[in-house]
Amino acid sequence: MTTSILNLQAESGSGKLYDTGDPDIRVLTLHGSWHEIGKQYGELAKADMEPMWDVLVQPLIDNGWTTEEEALELWGRRIYSVASRRRQQFFDGLAEGMGWPVDKVVLLDQSGIMNVYQAKIHSFSGCTSLYATGSATVDGNTYVARNLDWGEAFCSFKTYVVVYNPTDGSNSVANVIWPGWTFALTALNNKGVYTDMHDGTSMGGQVLAAERPSFEHLVFDFLADCDTSKALDSRFGGTRVEFPSIWGLADMTGYLCSYETALYDSRRRLADRDTFTVANTFMNPDWGLHKRDTISNSLTRFNNVEARAAEAFGQLDDAKMREIFELPLFNEDGTFRENGGPTKPTKLDVDLTNYSIAADLNNLQLWVRLPPSNGDWQHIDLKRLFV
Repeated sequence: MTTSILNLQAESGSGKLYDTGDPDIRVLTLHGSWHEIGKQYGELAKADMEPMWDVLVQPLIDNGWTTEEEALELWGRRIYSVASRRRQQFFDGLAEGMGWPVDKVVLLDQSGIMNVYQAKIHSFSGCTSLYATGSATVDGNTYVARNLDWGEAFCSFKTYVVVYNPTDGSNSVANVIWPGWTFALTALNNKGVYTDMHDGTSMGGQVLAAERPSFEHLVFDFLADCDTSKALDSRFGGTRVEFPSIWGLADMTGYLCSYETALYDSRRRLADRDTFTVANTFMNPDWGLHKRDTISNSLTRFNNVEARAAEAFGQLDDAKMREIFELPLFNEDGTFRENGGPTKPTKLDVDLTNYSIAADLNNLQLWVRLPPSNGDWQHIDLKRLFV
């Protein structure tokens, strides 16, 4: 598959914003100090960030679920004050580029977490991932794929592949996410270290510790600092989350695991073979918990992906991973599809697939697809964009 043509739309300093073959997928490349990177982000993404505020933040204020001052204090100033210096410098630049107060920029970044805290929208319940390495793949490389499943509102936003190239000695990081959200969600660095986030509230409880730092910001920092998934693993093991989540970890060496996290504890689940599936149910037996299904059919998605990976064992590569993540979960009548996959291009339970990715971690190649439009996979050569 050929690399998607990137059409330059705008520049800010060393930052560049590109359109791809899909008008709803954009690539944003940033380069410089963290302040410069933030300013480039704000100037180039402002037009796509403003609709995020209008849909995710303003209604909470207009409907009286929170006040602007309360939201700015709890999800703006508080988060900024406990962030790393790297993140603070980035947010300072982002605010300058946007022409917004820094508290408002950070509040937008945290709007998804705030909505979970307010319990007014459905959380990230439906995500699925597959990682494959070693004997499971055609060449021994490590391949990953994931679906991000959430609400229909997110289909109206642009999907960004943001490539951060800092000049302070940190690793470069690419993140697939929506504009204005800058925490790690589906992210990998230039050392081939990958992580993605899944909702864990169905197992760990829909409870949020509002006095803890943003764990998702910390994970971004981990990627900027860590050269292997084992190093990332150690960082995860030593840090508490602010709400229950499940994180998959992989790298080009083939070290695969996940962290299933609750407010009071985290449990690592190690791969016992060369494929590894993550969904929204805690699978580590050490919890002593029943493997509970979710309203987004977590266990069916998990079992489908496990079965498709087993069928293709030894033949998995980026193309096969994309093929698996094109397979729908449901038939058109809402029944489960025989030999199905994890993907929900339309909403037949509580959410749908907002985007899908696949990546070759050894060669730093990324593919992104927006299933609601059944669009083509856009191939992004991260090796060329990492500098």
